[in-house]
Amino acid sequence: MTRPNFDRMTKEEVIAWFDAADDVSPILSTMTPAEPLAPATSEVPMALASIRLPVTMIEQLDDLADLDGERRSDIIRHALAMYIAQRTAPVARDEAEYALDVLRRVVSNRMPPSAAA
Repeated sequence: MTRPNFDRMTKEEVIAWFDAADDVSPILSTMTPAEPLAPATSEVPMALASIRLPVTMIEQLDDLADLDGERRSDIIRHALAMYIAQRTAPVARDEAEYALDVLRRVVSNRMPPSAAA
């Protein structure tokens, strides 16, 4: 039995190969156990969140992850962190003063002339 190149096979091809093989014991005897996954380096507890994304977006994410040597999850986590930071950032004083000035002008333009005096 010739050993297939599992590194170049898709998950579906590997499954199909094992399903079609009569005796896989010679292959299994030559394999070494995989290294255990390294524990998470972050002290932050993680929860699984399942989302649906367009296939093209997943493909683009995977391409970017390969280019950057990152995992898809890391890129998504980073993008969400930036979004949350942007949406929850405190308003700067100059932005608040500008918004208050605009609000004053809007209110003064809507008030009847007798009320403004």
